[in-house]
Amino acid sequence: RNMWRRVCLSSTAASTSVVDDIVTFARQASKGEYDQVLDVLKTGIRSKPGSIGTSRLYLVEAELRANRGEWDNVVELCRQSASVASDMSPGSQEESRNRAEVELAACRLGTRALLIGHKDAEAFQTAQQCLDIARKSFSAVGSEDKRWQAMVLSTSVAGLVQHASCEFDSAGDSFENVMSLLESDNGARTALDHLIPEALKQAAAFFAAQGKKERAVSLGMRSIAAAEERLASNTLDPLLSPRVAEEVVGDAKVLMAQSCMYRKAWDDAEEKLNDSLSVVESVAEGSGNDQHPYLAMVLLLLAEVYCRTGRATLAEGLFREIMKILSVSTAGEGSKGTTAVHPSINSLASWRYSQLLSVLPKRETEARAWKDLATDIYEEAPLKRLTEPGDMFGSLDRLSGKGSGGQGVVLDLMTRRALPCTGDSKFA
Repeated sequence: RNMWRRVCLSSTAASTSVVDDIVTFARQASKGEYDQVLDVLKTGIRSKPGSIGTSRLYLVEAELRANRGEWDNVVELCRQSASVASDMSPGSQEESRNRAEVELAACRLGTRALLIGHKDAEAFQTAQQCLDIARKSFSAVGSEDKRWQAMVLSTSVAGLVQHASCEFDSAGDSFENVMSLLESDNGARTALDHLIPEALKQAAAFFAAQGKKERAVSLGMRSIAAAEERLASNTLDPLLSPRVAEEVVGDAKVLMAQSCMYRKAWDDAEEKLNDSLSVVESVAEGSGNDQHPYLAMVLLLLAEVYCRTGRATLAEGLFREIMKILSVSTAGEGSKGTTAVHPSINSLASWRYSQLLSVLPKRETEARAWKDLATDIYEEAPLKRLTEPGDMFGSLDRLSGKGSGGQGVVLDLMTRRALPCTGDSKFA
């Protein structure tokens, strides 16, 4: 209650200003203020600050809970935010634009939460909502950049869902449409990159999976620069919170590291992964979770580098830490792992550990147990539609130099999934 009073006293009497101050406070709050921020947001919603204000506060609460990994709550809050915004009758072009921005932001975050939660069919529906919002909104004179931004963001979200669901042809069409939007008569529209860092990163991941390395690296570098620019700007834009901008930086840096792994540039990959860890640790600290799933995903790639450079002991130490974070275990009846990541990550981690154990002396029984667990978890992932785990992640004797590398995957932090490569890309 005192925190609510303090936020209100820092504002003018206008409800829009109060909502702005609540949004700023919530997005800048430290991890120790989580419960206080939630109280301020809920009190703000109860004060009935108008449709746009209510919708914005639902959205910011969804962002806050996403930072804590409460994905079911995130989905519900995004639906509430989008519903309130959709139901309002705007009285001006500015209100119409604000409504569309909040509704689009809520649907995009909801799509991401559904992908993490292994609810791909629902993710397809919310991605379609994103496209519908972008196509029907921002038609006023002077809203050209906003309309362009909405089309890029919504089209990339559609492509991401298609890619995650192994729909390569549809995803390819979506991301080629994104590339068309990114080009102008005079070349790349890099001056507007700060409006679309997440879309740039999503496109980079898809083209990496296709084996188009130069395009992937170029887009990845652009996404880092764009997200870093947004981190230095205001915190009120509904279409990109500071926390998401920081996640984009970390995710794109991890993608750059994976490009080095593809080239077998192990020293460069290790350097970039260590650089990524500093960003990911900052995200984890901000969430109040020192066992954040992002840490496990970066460590999984680092363990692969160690395996490929003859540091088996260090690699096994990392695998033990990874399995602890992911709650994956072969002990007793076994554990398929946390739902904080997609099953494809838990399966990949288990399979990679089995590959290491398979080349170590007298570890055959352990290797078989991890392989069986990985195969069991793999049944829950869309990757199963394409091929078996050995064909996707590589054969168990892969590290001996005799086996196959598999079709390959790209680790995507923001959806907490292993995204499939096309059959001829061999990205990872």
